[in-house]
Amino acid sequence: MRLGIKRLFLGAVVVTAAVVGIAVAVDLTVGPNGGLKPYGLQKTLPQMVASFGANARVVKIIVDSSGTYYQVIGADRELHIRDYTIVESEVEAGTYGYNRKTNNFVRAATAAESRNAELTLGQVDPGVVDKLYSNVGFPKQGSSATLTGRSWFLESGAHPDHRFVARYNGDSVQRTQAAAPPDPNTAAIPSSTQAATTTSSNGSNAITTTVYSITTTISSGSTKTGKLNGTTQRLVTCIAHARSDVNKIAVCQRKFVP
Repeated sequence: MRLGIKRLFLGAVVVTAAVVGIAVAVDLTVGPNGGLKPYGLQKTLPQMVASFGANARVVKIIVDSSGTYYQVIGADRELHIRDYTIVESEVEAGTYGYNRKTNNFVRAATAAESRNAELTLGQVDPGVVDKLYSNVGFPKQGSSATLTGRSWFLESGAHPDHRFVARYNGDSVQRTQAAAPPDPNTAAIPSSTQAATTTSSNGSNAITTTVYSITTTISSGSTKTGKLNGTTQRLVTCIAHARSDVNKIAVCQRKFVP
């Protein structure tokens, strides 16, 4: 009798442990992006090299919580845009699912983009973003790193007042007051940039402060998908998926300039 009770007790313990194990497993699969781990630089950079070659010139790379975005000029001198991202879609009424998706787009490179493409894919270290996040104390979730020219620009929703710039290889990390990285899609400073100059009364050199702001205006006679150009539609879709996350919206604005 005692042996039977003991076995029953042990069986209950095993069942309880199994239930707890299931609960823990379920808990680990929920969270940002439905628990899917986004493709970072280490995973996607080798694929980019395989597709376009180590000598493909980099116009822009953005690494954030939803994936990695590339603009590179290939041997054909065309601008190849590839976006490794996680998208959310409605599976059925009230139920949403997450999937990894790769978008590809090709167009002619502008003169400014060709001029600012100073690095090649082969010069970019796959582990440099993780190294930079560790150096500045940024978490991977909610942070972004943007490579333009020969510099990385780092920002994080966890530390909105702290922004950093660093060389493409991860060296020379320093704080910056800039609100956004330089945009290689434009040849000149955007009209939204304002500069205020103040000269001290003793006649010393002027001190110039440049304040950057990000503004996106979408104009169209119709909001139907077929009436919007490709870039604008991608911007609208990206902002919709950002779900009012200011950091993600800023990344959308840098990715898709109407």
